[in-house]
Amino acid sequence: MSRMQDASADLDFAAFCLWIHSNDPDIEGILTVMGEALAQDTDREARDDLAGLIEDGLGSEHARKIWRNLMETLFTPRRGTIVGDARLAGQEEGLKEGREEGREEGRVAGKAEQLLRLMERRGFSLTEEARQRVTTCSDMPLLDLWFDRAIDATTLDEIFAAPSSTDRVPAPAQRPEHTAVPSHGLTDPESSAN
Repeated sequence: MSRMQDASADLDFAAFCLWIHSNDPDIEGILTVMGEALAQDTDREARDDLAGLIEDGLGSEHARKIWRNLMETLFTPRRGTIVGDARLAGQEEGLKEGREEGREEGRVAGKAEQLLRLMERRGFSLTEEARQRVTTCSDMPLLDLWFDRAIDATTLDEIFAAPSSTDRVPAPAQRPEHTAVPSHGLTDPESSAN
């Protein structure tokens, strides 16, 4: 099978020919023609099944490697084949990492909500700038530090002061957009009057 039209005319027969010729010196060309013909098949389920059968029937490891590479570039093969399972495993790993990132983002958002609630319960008059500083911070150690400070602080400036070496929860270096907020307007007017 050296022409895509021949392979497309009878995909099952073309697959059978592949098995017989899997040690042919031009196997890469033959597999490429078959892969392109198979990619034209509009019945995805039948196409994926045949791609898996072709992989299973190739007697040469060299031919299997070529076929796997072709399948990765041409289409997603069915579950249960090495190529299909490898691609699905990669997708599942990506989903797992995404879920973990989502959980971490949820923990950060939860800590920010707790900090805002604590500051409100303590009677701080929160400006929009202060609220935004808390809600846009993605550094959990810094949020923990601010939370600990908010327990005893008398002003917002005390809470948001730059981390020092004596702080219980050292914060890693921050990006300026998450830590640099001018101190004007952050002092709680009610607290500073005392």
